[in-house]
Amino acid sequence: MKIVIAVIVLFFAVKISTADQLAWITKEQAKQTVAYFTENEIDRVVLWCACCDNDTKLIVEVEHIRYKKTEDPNYYQIHIEGITTKGKNINYAVDLAYVHIKRDGLWRCLGTELGFECDPCTKAFKI
Repeated sequence: MKIVIAVIVLFFAVKISTADQLAWITKEQAKQTVAYFTENEIDRVVLWCACCDNDTKLIVEVEHIRYKKTEDPNYYQIHIEGITTKGKNINYAVDLAYVHIKRDGLWRCLGTELGFECDPCTKAFKI
């Protein structure tokens, strides 16, 4: 019985550890992220949590990116405003581990591209 409980606890610990990896970031990371979008003229992203059950890829034409303080004054969130390929306006606070940008013909995790530690649960991919 102890083994079963240990396996269940381990399973949930792994699931929790892949959630919200880069949702709350430092001010320096937030500034770096917004600067990256501007300097590289990023105008399209894929929002997709490969770790999450039944999550589908959401392609977004980025109209505006900014950072905002969270409830904790030590952390910030990146907010992406844009339009999905289905014409829906969105304004999402995002986790950089699950934001993908196109580079060299492949969609790559923004968090890892910026050098932030995270596990996007996927390799670079094509759409």
